[in-house]
Amino acid sequence: MATTPRARVAGLMLLTAALGLGAVLSAPAGTHIGGMWPVGLVSGVLVYAGRRAAPYLAGAFLVLALATFVLGGYSLGVSGGYAVAIVVEGLVTVQVLTVRWGYGRRLNDDLDLARFTLAALVGAATGGVLFALTAGIAGFGVPWEVLAMAFGSHLASQLIVLSLFMEEFRHPGESGRAETWLRWAFTVVVTLGAFISVNAPGMVFFVLPLIAWGALRAPMREALWQLVVVATLASTLIQLDRGPFRDLDVLQQRSPELQSGPQIAFLLGCALVCLPFATVVARSRQSAAEVVSERERLSRIVSGATGMAIIETDEHGLITLFNPGAEALLGWTEEELLGRRADMFHSEEEIAKQAADLGVPATLRDVALHSAQPEIGPRDWRYIRKDGQVRTMSMVLAKMTDKGGTAVGYLSTAEDITERVRAQSALEGALQTERRAVAHLTEIDRTKDAFVSSVSHELRTPITNIVGYLELLLDGAYGETSDAQHEALGRIDSNSHRLLELIDNLLTLSSLESLDVQMIKQPVDLREVIRRSGERVHLDATERGQRLDVDLPIEPVVVLGDEEHLERMVSNLATNAVKFTPDGGHITLRVRAEGPRASIEVQDTGVGFPEEERSLLFNRFYRTTHAQTEAVSGSGLGLSIARSIAQLHGARISARSNPGEGSTFTVQFDEEGYGALASL
Repeated sequence: MATTPRARVAGLMLLTAALGLGAVLSAPAGTHIGGMWPVGLVSGVLVYAGRRAAPYLAGAFLVLALATFVLGGYSLGVSGGYAVAIVVEGLVTVQVLTVRWGYGRRLNDDLDLARFTLAALVGAATGGVLFALTAGIAGFGVPWEVLAMAFGSHLASQLIVLSLFMEEFRHPGESGRAETWLRWAFTVVVTLGAFISVNAPGMVFFVLPLIAWGALRAPMREALWQLVVVATLASTLIQLDRGPFRDLDVLQQRSPELQSGPQIAFLLGCALVCLPFATVVARSRQSAAEVVSERERLSRIVSGATGMAIIETDEHGLITLFNPGAEALLGWTEEELLGRRADMFHSEEEIAKQAADLGVPATLRDVALHSAQPEIGPRDWRYIRKDGQVRTMSMVLAKMTDKGGTAVGYLSTAEDITERVRAQSALEGALQTERRAVAHLTEIDRTKDAFVSSVSHELRTPITNIVGYLELLLDGAYGETSDAQHEALGRIDSNSHRLLELIDNLLTLSSLESLDVQMIKQPVDLREVIRRSGERVHLDATERGQRLDVDLPIEPVVVLGDEEHLERMVSNLATNAVKFTPDGGHITLRVRAEGPRASIEVQDTGVGFPEEERSLLFNRFYRTTHAQTEAVSGSGLGLSIARSIAQLHGARISARSNPGEGSTFTVQFDEEGYGALASL
């Protein structure tokens, strides 16, 4: 059954109490620091439990530490001072290590190792100072000796034990099972041999290579446990008065604290060998794992890019990578091309063309060097497939460099755009054909307009003469006419006037659409334009019983334009309203001025027009369905003339309608035509 975090913390605290009591009880006679008290476990438990539990654990550790020293025979004052020192040391160590509780627990790189070592140093120094202060106040030993040995033993404990509570990079290591068993066997045997014997001090030097062996070959966690095992065996045997440091002459006349100096130095040496080696190796393996993962990811990307040719070459242009997309597009396999030159995909003419475009010598190397510059971007290349087909591909070339910036190869990514190029060529051909057709139609239209204008001019004179002679006949200038003759002459006169009106409209439209139209632009009050246009159609509206209203503002509404043309435009719109409004209907001519814009509206209650015919209303000769079915008279040019006049004045003409309810035609003048004058 898995243990809970609380159970683990409780177990670790009991272990700390047991090891602490054992350290105090087994300490050499006359010592004043309580032996190798496991202060590193205190820091480790605080790190493991977290910030919220820290105050409670600190109190518990204070009681446990006090109990171990009291049971070890220390006075209550010294025991209390040492217990406080141990708890404060643990809190300081954790604070420096984690900075903001919960961070900095990693042991993966040099920065992590530096912070870990700093935390151990600061914590051990804090504990050593507090131990020395306690000893000085209580008159218990020599303070500086207590400081030195407490600092050293606590530092060793922090480095060795606290490291087990760090989060390191997990890696499998490089040693097999046989090597692992052999390393552990050598470590235990050599450590026991070095510290059981008191006559072979040289054997202690063989322990350090074994620790380094574990740091280099084993997983980091295993290397740290190997360090703990060596430290535990060495400390236990030294406490049992064994080991190579027992009979050193230089220590015989020293105090009990200083006699433990070699033991502490040995443990620190083991820690300073294991931790840096293990951290460097872990980081190296982590980097290697990341490189392998990145390489695999890139390999999957390259292999998965089946629609794109990815080709890599060395600095000499020899192919080193040819992805499945390149195989599919070019027909070669990677095995066929590795080690061959990349210029095999291009003809000499293609390389020369690319070189000429870039302004470099006609060699693939020079073209590649220039194309690999970031600002060049993709270029279209013609590739030769294995079967001899020529494909057009959009290729981007990138230079690969080492840390020193020296080119070590090139990577090209290319997309087949052959069909796109063909479609574009076909589209360009179609566009050219369309341009020629448009030019031809424009010429035909110009010729037609010239013909209509010429014919209209030629017809106007004889029609004018016919109308004149008809008036004389009707007035009796050539004798009396019978009623039948008078009626026939009246019909001829009416149709002659209609024909004359059609000719006038054609001539007007032709002049408006010509480039040399003569317009006299000057300030024009739209109110006067509406008044005169209303007078023109008033008689026709009255004959049909229609009500004609003129809605004008009080202030002048002045635009820049040709007064005669503007009156013709409004008259055409008003005449159109009279034609398509039933007898008794209502027509309104209106002028609006809103801010920098002015507009003219012609509104009627006529038959209207369907929405699908709205876009055709202003076309030349267009007649609505109603006009055709009801035989409404007209040439279909009135609205076209109105639009041309509006456009010449920079205005926009529009129409809206509800069929059966009426229509509204609006001419809106922009700021250039009205706003500038309105602001004066």
